[in-house]
Amino acid sequence: MLTPFERVPVPPEVDDVIEIVLNRLPKIGGKTVKEREINRLLTYINQVEKYSTFVNKFPRIEKLHPFYRESIEILADIDRIKICLFNTKRTADLAMRALREGIQKIKSSDEDQANEIMRKTFGRTSSILRKNRECTSFLIKVIVQLKKMMTVDPKLPTVIVAGSPNVGKSTLISRITRAKPEIANYPFTTKDIHVGHIREGDALIQFIDTPGILDRPNSERNQIELKSINALRNLSGITVFMFDVSPFSYYGVDDQFSLYKEVRSLSGKKVIPVINKIDEKDETYYQSLMKLINNAVEISAEKGIGLEELKREILKALGIPLNRGLLDN
Repeated sequence: MLTPFERVPVPPEVDDVIEIVLNRLPKIGGKTVKEREINRLLTYINQVEKYSTFVNKFPRIEKLHPFYRESIEILADIDRIKICLFNTKRTADLAMRALREGIQKIKSSDEDQANEIMRKTFGRTSSILRKNRECTSFLIKVIVQLKKMMTVDPKLPTVIVAGSPNVGKSTLISRITRAKPEIANYPFTTKDIHVGHIREGDALIQFIDTPGILDRPNSERNQIELKSINALRNLSGITVFMFDVSPFSYYGVDDQFSLYKEVRSLSGKKVIPVINKIDEKDETYYQSLMKLINNAVEISAEKGIGLEELKREILKALGIPLNRGLLDN
């Protein structure tokens, strides 16, 4: 299923469009000089139409799923987006009107005037586009970022994998699904939402690898963390919260447990606590954590330990029967 933003065709930047047409002009011909100059302006029209299509395909923000809408709010000011959408559509309309007027002038002109009319029309059109260049560029950057994030289908059974940075979320996703998120031994490796899928019987389940969250007030969280908060708050399904009990953990038990409590209250959905890196656990960390939580699933995502049990817990929470082993997916 295509998300609302994957359907939006991304046009070139204004300066790139002008350069594209300029480079094509010498190669465009016609049976007469007038036909050649008309064909040149028609080529420009075809490029400018991309901006109209871009705006027309841009989804209505107020009709979007809350997850998509908040994703936009994290990236940019919605009022600015609406203003720029209006200005870009108006600019495209004005530019195409100028080009069509130029074509009509060429049709009614003498042969020796055709090239001059084309040049003046080209310059006028380029000037119109350049006046709105900043707005157009802003919208292009927004949609490119949204296309990177928006592989999420809110209608699918969903497992959100959350926790502090560098606790093994991406490793778990890569072991359970075919997704290949970036994995490294430093915090905030994951900067965007990544999605993987498994099929269990007739059910397609999406697993969402979220950026790490720090235990601090929401007002102090950065754009990366807010992407995770958005998923936890606005997507249905269940949450797998991962703890790191290794001696190399960047965050102590108290910080991780405090974040766990926040995630439970924030998401309003079932949260499965998962103790990761059990194969290299710090006994003090481990014992401290076991005093705070019950019924945690113990795993090593890197070594593949405990993943079958975790999958059974996930499917049970989603109400989906287990039909085969994890490694068969």
